[in-house]
Amino acid sequence: MSMREKRKDGLLSYGFLLDRDVSKVAALFPRKRTRTLSDVGLSEKAKDSEIVREAWERQLTIVTGNGDDFVREINAFQGRTKRADCHELYGVIVLPNGYEHQRRLLQGLEDKLRLGSEKLKWTDVAQKNCFVRVKKSGKPEVKRFKRCFYCQKQELEGVGV
Repeated sequence: MSMREKRKDGLLSYGFLLDRDVSKVAALFPRKRTRTLSDVGLSEKAKDSEIVREAWERQLTIVTGNGDDFVREINAFQGRTKRADCHELYGVIVLPNGYEHQRRLLQGLEDKLRLGSEKLKWTDVAQKNCFVRVKKSGKPEVKRFKRCFYCQKQELEGVGV
């Protein structure tokens, strides 16, 4: 059995936590699945490390314009995994700065998500802990964060993911 919570249909539920620099595009995400920093009780001045912890606890995908800092924080956070205490996150989406770019690029973005030849949905981004960087050209670059040792071992042994 995976350490990650699943919905009744077996898929990981997904939702988004919007960082302060992308908060204006909140209306472009599914309303019931989207939280801003203030929605989760964080101040606009919250450190990236606090946002990462909150996203992990609430099982939300981080949406930001500040990718490099978040990658560093996520890698540090995931490095603290201990047996039966998985610190894998639920992905991060990095948008270019500027509301107009963000608004334009978010339209139809989910249909453009690919990991290799595999088509992805938002739930896959969360379940596979993907790093999605959306370029101003509109083409998303998708990679996976390094897997938690225990989850990777379970996956290789064929024990639920």
